[in-house]
Amino acid sequence: MPTAAWAAWKAWTCEAGVKPCHDGRMRNSDVPMMTLRRAVEWCGGIDALGDALNTTAESLERWLSGEEEVPGPVFVQAVGLILDASASQPPGRSTPDSSDGGRRENRH
Repeated sequence: MPTAAWAAWKAWTCEAGVKPCHDGRMRNSDVPMMTLRRAVEWCGGIDALGDALNTTAESLERWLSGEEEVPGPVFVQAVGLILDASASQPPGRSTPDSSDGGRRENRH
């Protein structure tokens, strides 16, 4: 029986347009694109992410759409931005796409 976390992840991936592998895992080729999508959320938009990554919104849109592969250095920078942003967030706050379903009480 699937867990609530699995159901939330599956819903998120479908909503975000991710095509999971036959066993439900995300393909490795989707990881850089999904990382950029998360970085867009954390930075507050494509223009802000473009500024942070020193690239154009047009390039980001091509990478986000899958039209072009995300360059390795851009992927690494995006991971760093997400890690920095999430590390500076006070404990107890949810991430921009939290799958907690609006839960207000502690999980444990």
